Amino acid sequence: MAGGIAQAFAWTGLVTLAALFVYFWSALMVGRGRGVYKVPAPSMDGPPEFLRAVRVQINTLEQIVLFLPALWLFAAAWGDMAAALVGVFWPVGRILYALAYYRDAKKRGPGFLIAMLPTLVLLLGALAGFVRVLL
Repeated sequence: MAGGIAQAFAWTGLVTLAALFVYFWSALMVGRGRGVYKVPAPSMDGPPEFLRAVRVQINTLEQIVLFLPALWLFAAAWGDMAAALVGVFWPVGRILYALAYYRDAKKRGPGFLIAMLPTLVLLLGALAGFVRVLL
């Protein structure tokens, strides 16, 4: 059955890839910051610009751990397109979060909310979908 899961969950897969590319980009920004600000590994201390890049990467990692399982559980409960339509806001929000945080940590709020809300919707939606199946 060539392409079975890929075909059934193509949109969810693309959102997953977008999220992973956002995380990859955030990790690259830390590596770039190490070079620009002369912060040798394994040090995690440096100028505020470097620390903001590190914080973006760490926070993105913390959030992706919730987002990806929630996305796939929601897709299993409600379907590929529904999960992708909710989930697509996560990578967009994380990009906005990162760009704002790089400039000024106090301005990260809108991007954080844009990414956190779909995660909450996906978690609650997955729960509702599986409870619905059991009832």
